[in-house]
Amino acid sequence: MSSATPASSVLHARLVAKARLRHLQLLVAVADSGSVRRAAEQIGMSQPAATQALADIEGLLGTPLFERHVRGMRLTAAGRAMVPMARNTLSALRASTDTVHALQAGASGVLRVGALPASVSGLLCQVLPSFAERHPALRIEVLEAPGDQLLADVMSGRVDMALCRRPRELPAPCTFERLAPDVPWIAAGRRHPLVRQSQPTLADLRAARWMAPPQGIGVRRVLDALFDQPDAPKPELHPISTTSLPLVLELLHSHRVIALVPRSIIAPFVEWGLVARVPYDFDAELDSLGVLQSPENDSPAVAACVAALREAARAETAAWTA
Repeated sequence: MSSATPASSVLHARLVAKARLRHLQLLVAVADSGSVRRAAEQIGMSQPAATQALADIEGLLGTPLFERHVRGMRLTAAGRAMVPMARNTLSALRASTDTVHALQAGASGVLRVGALPASVSGLLCQVLPSFAERHPALRIEVLEAPGDQLLADVMSGRVDMALCRRPRELPAPCTFERLAPDVPWIAAGRRHPLVRQSQPTLADLRAARWMAPPQGIGVRRVLDALFDQPDAPKPELHPISTTSLPLVLELLHSHRVIALVPRSIIAPFVEWGLVARVPYDFDAELDSLGVLQSPENDSPAVAACVAALREAARAETAAWTA
């Protein structure tokens, strides 16, 4: 490291001592708008004041956060490193002020739950309505997001807990408690021919038209392994590949396709009769759903919600394995 480059602890100390929330607000606004002028208008600053504030924070860090060019402002590598922190800080501040306002208005507290779509359609649908009835003064907010965002939301305090699959890298302050195992199910429209078969064969599956999940997720790897045999015919694939539940349900309902979906997502819709399950069992498990928490979020509301989720997960697992 060059002697002219300050240590990270020095940069951190500078920001703690001299950076302001207004700097973070401006940083996000410039990143989103690509313009100091538009950013200044959005947050109610004059352009000269915004220009000076941006120079101040770049001076604290000792590096440019934006590249100036004829079409506006473009984030540098340092800027790309700083903007997520600024967003999370502002988001956590917003969540905290919303909680204070709710307490002033008479709520006993605010419980913010981040969740993958899989956990919303499954465990949360089972647990939260009755949980809310038992805690009528508690305001509950559910925010859907992908796993990486949920980890950032838990660490920043934007959410109190998250229902998700275990992150690949779990930072030391966070804990993950496995709640419910998950397995792949084949889903289809209720009138699909495979639904009426008691024991569909692999040949039957190969002859069907599939809506494949996107690459890189657990059920896609299971689907690829199902047909990954030398000289085996590959199934016909629908041109749409998605994890969007409304789109999956529409394609299953309106097109003669089948799809491989986590049980945690599709089981309620099978129970409600909106779609059907093709009776084919896989010798495979997906990553389990669980609760991601920060030890700093140890409120009674979080503890009560986690306890209710544990109970529902145990009952659901017992029902599916009976």
